[in-house]
Amino acid sequence: MRFRKASAGLCLAATFAAGNGFAATGVPLPAVWKEHRVNFVYLGRTSRYSCGGLSDKVRAMLVDLGARRNLHITAIGCPEFGRPPGPNSLNPSLSIVFSAPALPAAAEKPRGPGDLAPVDARFEPFTIVPDAFRDMSVGDCELVEEFAQQILPLLTTRDMKKDITCVPYELSGSNYFLRGQILRALPRAEESALRRAPMPR
Repeated sequence: MRFRKASAGLCLAATFAAGNGFAATGVPLPAVWKEHRVNFVYLGRTSRYSCGGLSDKVRAMLVDLGARRNLHITAIGCPEFGRPPGPNSLNPSLSIVFSAPALPAAAEKPRGPGDLAPVDARFEPFTIVPDAFRDMSVGDCELVEEFAQQILPLLTTRDMKKDITCVPYELSGSNYFLRGQILRALPRAEESALRRAPMPR
């Protein structure tokens, strides 16, 4: 069993997007920043992460997939870095609060200040595969699998294709591939230019 510590500089070739919209990829859409609260439990057996390592990996994936950078993550039950978990250790888990672009829903009420604030967004493509340059290896297979099950459904995605095979305690035979589109906020400069543009007559 391997013990892994992640770097905060994780990058993904990414962006995730939405269920019932039919806008072409790249076309700006009115959206909102929707707040999500999730208890993420890592149940992997092949790779072990420190509290900081697990938090860094999940934080980097969320940010690269369009979540606001001010997300809050609290790690629970993780082994200390360099020490394998004991027989009575809890599976490491993360309490996560984050906001990501979503298509507006008329009946939805804000959960707090800043929730459901308007933002211009668009669907953009993403790919998650093992990539050493992005600090994603085959050893992260179970982490990606748990992320795809527990967090990815909260994001506004469309055209998803997923192929994940994780073999416990083995790297041989494990692999993962996720591809699709995600609703991602426009860069601030582009959003400002869009708001300044005259309305078509």
